[in-house]
Amino acid sequence: MPGRPLLFDLRGPKETICRACLLSLPKRTPQIWTAAYSSAASRRRAPRPQARRPSPLRAARHQAGAQEIDDALVEEYMAAAKNATTIKTNHAGSEGGVRFFEQSGQTRQQLPDETAFQKSVDSFDTNELKEALEDMKNTIKGDDEKQAFSAVMGQLGKVFSQIEGGKDLDKFTEQMDAYSKSIDREIEEATSDLPQDVRETINLDLPELSEDLPLPLRGMKTTSPQISDGPWTLNQRRKIVRLNDAVSRVHKGMQEVPGPTRKEIVSIYKAYHAARLTLAHSWNHVPLEMWDFLWKVFSVDENINIHRLAHISMLARDMSEARVPFSPPQQLLAIEAMFMEGWEDRAVDSWKRCMGTLGQETAETFKDFWELGVRMHCRAGNLEQAQRAVNKLIEKRLDARILLPLIRSLSEQNNPESKKRAWDMYRQMRELLGKSMKLSDYDKVVAYFLTTGQTENALFAFVDMMSDGQIDLTVQKYMPSVVANKFFLGKWLKRLIGAGDVDGAHSVVEFMRTKGVEASPIQVNGLIGAWQRSGGAQDLEKSEQVAWEMIQNRIKFVQARKVKSNKELKKPARSAPAPLPRATLETFCILAENYRLRELHDQLAALWDAFRESEISPDAFMMNQLLESNIQMGGHKKAVELYEFLVTERSVKPDAYTFSALWKTLAVNRLHIISPDMSAEARTATRQMFAQTAAFRSVFGTGMDGQLARKILHSFRRVKDPAGFLVALTALKDVFQFVPTEMLALELVIGTTKLSWDAPAQRRKLMQAKREMECQMLAWCGGDVAKLEGDGRALALYEHLQRTGLAQLGDDGKAGEALTAASKEMGVYEVLRPATG
Repeated sequence: MPGRPLLFDLRGPKETICRACLLSLPKRTPQIWTAAYSSAASRRRAPRPQARRPSPLRAARHQAGAQEIDDALVEEYMAAAKNATTIKTNHAGSEGGVRFFEQSGQTRQQLPDETAFQKSVDSFDTNELKEALEDMKNTIKGDDEKQAFSAVMGQLGKVFSQIEGGKDLDKFTEQMDAYSKSIDREIEEATSDLPQDVRETINLDLPELSEDLPLPLRGMKTTSPQISDGPWTLNQRRKIVRLNDAVSRVHKGMQEVPGPTRKEIVSIYKAYHAARLTLAHSWNHVPLEMWDFLWKVFSVDENINIHRLAHISMLARDMSEARVPFSPPQQLLAIEAMFMEGWEDRAVDSWKRCMGTLGQETAETFKDFWELGVRMHCRAGNLEQAQRAVNKLIEKRLDARILLPLIRSLSEQNNPESKKRAWDMYRQMRELLGKSMKLSDYDKVVAYFLTTGQTENALFAFVDMMSDGQIDLTVQKYMPSVVANKFFLGKWLKRLIGAGDVDGAHSVVEFMRTKGVEASPIQVNGLIGAWQRSGGAQDLEKSEQVAWEMIQNRIKFVQARKVKSNKELKKPARSAPAPLPRATLETFCILAENYRLRELHDQLAALWDAFRESEISPDAFMMNQLLESNIQMGGHKKAVELYEFLVTERSVKPDAYTFSALWKTLAVNRLHIISPDMSAEARTATRQMFAQTAAFRSVFGTGMDGQLARKILHSFRRVKDPAGFLVALTALKDVFQFVPTEMLALELVIGTTKLSWDAPAQRRKLMQAKREMECQMLAWCGGDVAKLEGDGRALALYEHLQRTGLAQLGDDGKAGEALTAASKEMGVYEVLRPATG
């Protein structure tokens, strides 16, 4: 059989013909050579009849016919060759010619000729770009920003109409780059008069246009990357499908919001980690787009992906096994991840191998490469190599803050030479930064010095910060007065405690004591409170040690004052270390609250004894801590006695929290069941406690706390004192400006301190009480529901409880006498006389 002629494979300059055109042409006699030029489908040959035995005459006729057919085929063959070499201007009119179409969505349009088809192929559709910019406009929230963006889109609309091909698109990109550079120049001119630190906070480099456009216009696929089918088993295919689904979901979300969320990163990591072993059998089935997408997801900043470096380290190993090329930024991040994951030697070796490529002065990664080298060598302890890397950056006049890791590493080496080098590095950084050195930079240096025990260097650096370099303590023999005072010390302590460096603040206090500078009590009290808030065992021990030393200084001062000993009262010499300040009431309150919360009642008792020796007038806070401590220990009577002693003999004025503690001492609030022989005593104690509360009603200000009022009403309910309950209810409204809530009213009517809805019987009881209360309130308002809204409902609840109490008290003539006696015993008779009289 002869081979296929070369002419059959000839194509025109544009060989793209859709299959629909090929199938739509009218069918004609099958011709092999027309397959490359005609869109007509070849007819199927009719089935041949059963072959008969040819006769000689038939064979001769057949041979003559075949010769005629061959002559016809040759003529058509040559005509086709002529048509292949000469392109006619219009093929649509001739039978079997080529027709060209353009389809948009479901609409198909026939093009006149091949020239129109060529123009359609080369043209650039700007509709997608316009839609993408419109989507960007919709995501803008501010009205001013939307107007500015609309103005830019209006200018771009004229340009879009002129874009017809790739060359026009390149011109448009060049124009946008020039527009971006013009904006940069305008920003630079506008900020030229601003201070240096303000200019640094402004990002003068506008991002590239491709970074702001949606993903379809950045050369990135609109569809999410997917792993193709491979030689997977059924279980392996499930893992691949799960990974593809997770990537699709996250990719779709990133089309609307740039960057993945923390939850999306976790889902991608779980799916990829589960499919890793499967993919390792055939890495070539993972497309480059998938690697790029995984890297983009896992390399998100640490504040979103807290396991960023661990994820990158794993992904970098897999990409290396798959022989996927790394970009320069990816190489740097992979080296950093390798170092942080414990492969320090391999990371340093990789960094050194990349020195000739990533570390070149012309490389885009020059700054990041050498900064990474500084950090790695400092952590590895190779300070000489770190110094050489720092010099590379300093020579190019880059950010001098890269000296901070070297200062820290030198400070951690506990030898005089390293400490001196650390100080020299700090001075070098300060000279290089000049006015651009920020407070945070000083704070880091001070923290490095304090952590490594270099308190003097820390003081020098802090003085540099406070004086803006005008005072250099390294060249002064004595500490100047602007530094050697408690006010300067207070500023330093406040800054350190606010930054959480409590131990550093303590070392500053001790260092300033050696210089004869005594801190004020309020400053040391703040240090004690910061230690206690940290909650560590060592911190609590330090806080108690310092607090008790201050208490002893206070007691010594009181004793010396009694004997009038000038020797004890005078200040120490200038050369002698300054003592800790004397304890104040705040010192005792801080310790008392801490001992109460930790239930250290013995220490609290010792503190109370020391408090009495210190001869400091107590206040309500100190009294409350003592009361709560005695109540926790079960000493309810002792708590009441302590309250009476402090209030009557020491003239301590209680506060609202004092009475919250006192009402806990009543037997009705301590015991579940009160025996009948204790009822009268419990009733009397409850009324006396209310009288004591009413005597100091001024401490409640604008009104009583709802929890305390609830405890008072339930106390009278539990001791079965309806007269006392009615007097307390009225006094709470008229004297303490408290009206019961609906929940409290239900509790009092049902007779419980905890409404329950669990059992059917409880639900029926609660619903019955609720219906009865609603019916009585409707009767009270005469059916006018509007009166049961807002304050009217609160008044209706109050009067409903009054009617309930009066029903329990009885409607005989002795009710008035009982209310009068109760109000007198509870100390509110004069106040409530118009209401009860």
